[in-house]
Amino acid sequence: MLERAIIQGYVNNFRRHLARYLRPGMGLRCDVYPAQSGGAVVAFTLGPTEENDDTIHPAAATVSAALTNVEQRAFGGNLAAFTFRGTNTILEGNRLIFIKDESSSEWRDSTASADAQRVVRGQRGGAR
Repeated sequence: MLERAIIQGYVNNFRRHLARYLRPGMGLRCDVYPAQSGGAVVAFTLGPTEENDDTIHPAAATVSAALTNVEQRAFGGNLAAFTFRGTNTILEGNRLIFIKDESSSEWRDSTASADAQRVVRGQRGGAR
């Protein structure tokens, strides 16, 4: 299982990289659903009434099991059959959901920056 400090470092770095693109007063709440093996699901909620607060929930056995605790519409059915590698991104309404594997490269500051850039470019209509 990933150490709490590694997860918190990624969350802090992502928030810092994304903050430069947010309007003043926008909050970015984070819920982390770690897994005993395989990584974690990191769900950010954006909004003017959101506090910049982080919650790390109890660990599930697998990333697929952790995903069952996250309200999302991208994946359904028997999630146990899913295998996730790298970073998988779900954008739903005011939520950003990252499904990340446990490799150390997925939790670095440079990856947090790249994740923020992908979200911003996607919302602005792609790279130009």
